[in-house]
Formats: sequence, structure tokens, C-alpha cells
Amino acid sequence: MALVIREVDLFNNKKDLNDFVEIPWKIYVGDPNWVAPLKMAVKDLFKKNHPFYQTGNIKTWIATRDGEDVGRIAAIINNAHNEYHNEKVGFFGFVEAINSKEVWEALLETAESYLKKQGMEEIRGPLNPSTNYEGATLVDGFDGPPVLMMSYNPEFYPKNIEAMGYGKSKDMLAYIFNIRTTLPEVIHKIAERTESSNKITYRHLDRKNWDREVDLMFEIYNSAWEANWGFVPMSRAEFDHMAKDLKMIVKDELILFTEVDGKAAGFIVGLPDMFQVFHKNRSGKLFPTGIFKLLMADKYISRVRVLLMGVRPEYRKLGLEALMYKKEQENILKYYPKIEEVEMSWILEDNLPMNKPLLRMGASPYRRYRIYGKSLS
Repeated sequence: MALVIREVDLFNNKKDLNDFVEIPWKIYVGDPNWVAPLKMAVKDLFKKNHPFYQTGNIKTWIATRDGEDVGRIAAIINNAHNEYHNEKVGFFGFVEAINSKEVWEALLETAESYLKKQGMEEIRGPLNPSTNYEGATLVDGFDGPPVLMMSYNPEFYPKNIEAMGYGKSKDMLAYIFNIRTTLPEVIHKIAERTESSNKITYRHLDRKNWDREVDLMFEIYNSAWEANWGFVPMSRAEFDHMAKDLKMIVKDELILFTEVDGKAAGFIVGLPDMFQVFHKNRSGKLFPTGIFKLLMADKYISRVRVLLMGVRPEYRKLGLEALMYKKEQENILKYYPKIEEVEMSWILEDNLPMNKPLLRMGASPYRRYRIYGKSLS
């Protein structure tokens, strides 16, 4: 059985793009936990004008055995990452493949060879295409479907990656929290003390002033996350692109801002778990039936994902985090009574200022994701 790795041009060749996008449907046949991605969203990532490519570039390949596509991979150079961290790191991403050592070896070796020729000294992944998007390999917690914008893969993925000499670069955790759990008294006390300060205010998103709200989130995001492992500052074009993609599913009451002396200090973003809507829609298309489920999403959704929660460094230790957790819970219970649980993800495993409060609140780490790394020297 001859295995062929062929480079594909996703930006200029429609057939190549369609072949690349379709591969997961070959891998996940019969997997009850898989949530089919929206094909239009995947294809959007491979448009020439996508803002990621202002600072990054990508090469892609498909593995074919006896005329059948059995895997895919991308090699990514993110100049924004390397400039920010003063590294020479390349990335692999968008990897999907059957459970075959030969296929995984061929795909990863192809990405490694390309990145090494470009002068990269290390390879990490999977990222699709950076830490600001989806990525990482699920290594623990295979017992259910993923939550919105979180990755999913069979158990043989980490085994095949590790067999190629990859080790852990960083693990991230997903926490689950019953929304009706009473927050600990210490959280309430901190939140109440913070709320009573005449210097500190909070409010939820004002959709009528969307552009202003996006301005504030962009300002806080690049400041609050700047010290995190693997962080890459988002360009304004990237941030606007992502905000536009999410606008349709955003619930105003689930995005909260805090201000100190009238200055933007922190925010929390909760999003309804749209993967619950699309779990049984395996077409990867909105039409003809997916759009109706989307419009009736509140009927299907019992989970929220807290995607982002951050406070600018100069405003930490003021209790803003406790205030946002408390108000987020109150808003979910008030405005969305069908919600039963919240996933908070992803959280770096060694981010103690985030992990400790979540554990104290009664949240449980129930899934673990891994970004792998390997030297190319």
C-alpha cells in the first residue's frame, strides 16, 4: 500500500481546499463525541486576506494511500510569536490522520523537514494556527463531546505524536462548574467589598456600541495576557475578525466589563455552547437545517463556556476576578435559567492565580489538553 504525501495549495486550488477540509469526516466516522466543524469557518482560515497571514505563513500537505486521503497536516511559521518571544519556533497544526504509525510519521516528518529548512530550531503543536485560535491535543477526558471552540481527537492521537519523539511543552486544563453551586463565602466577601468601592464599576456588553466594546476588549486582552506562556499579541485586524465571527452568538449579559476610576480594567466572556446545537449535525453546513437550529439555539443549550477572563496587571489584587465570577453566575441564573453548567477553558496548568480560585469555587478539572514540542536541531 503506497503512501504519498502531497503538498496542497489551499489558497488557490479549490479542489485541494475541499480535500483538506473533508478529511476529518473520514477519521471520525462512528465517533459519537465528535462535533463536525463548520466547513465555511475552516475555509475562512485559508483565505489569502485572513489577518493571520499578515505576520504568518503556512504550508499544507495531504497523505494519500492507494488513492484515498488518510491524513493532513500544516507547517506554520508565526513571525509574531517568534518576534515576541525571541525564538525560532515553527508549529504544526490542522493535523488529522487515521491510526497508522506510517501515516503519522510521514506527516510529522514532512512538517519538521520544511520548518527546519526555514531555519526553525523547534517545532510545537498542534495549533490551528496559533494560541489565539483552536488547538492542542486532548490527552485526558475523552468521555464526551467538546465544548465550543475546544479541540477533540481520538485517544490514538497523543500516542502517535509521542511515538515521534514529542514531549510536553505545556498542558492546559478545562474546568467544569455546576452553575447552581453556592460560591464560597470568601469569594462573596471579596466580591461584595469590591462592589462597594466607589472607584470600581461593572456592566455587561452594550451591543449598540459594539465597536467601542471591541476596542475595550482588545485593549485589555493584549495587556492582561501578555505574560502568559505562548501568548502572541493579536493584531487589531485579527481581533476584529474574531469579534465579527462571534458577534452572532454573543449574549450581552454574559460579557462583563470592570472599570477602575473609569478606566477599562478587566472583562469576562461567556459564550453559549453552540457545539450542543451542532453535535448531531454532521454535515458541517448551516443549510438547510443547521441555520434553524442556530436560530433556536436557546432550546438546545445547557452549557456556557467562559472563553476569556482577564484583568490588566495594574488592577490585579483589587478583587475584580471575584466580582466577575459572582456577577457572571448571577447573570446566567437570571437571564438563562436553562444553563446547568459552565466550562472554563483553557487554563494553563501552572497558572496558579487562575487555578486556585476555580478549585476554591468548586470547579473540577475534567479535561487536559497538551501542546507538544520537539527540537529540530
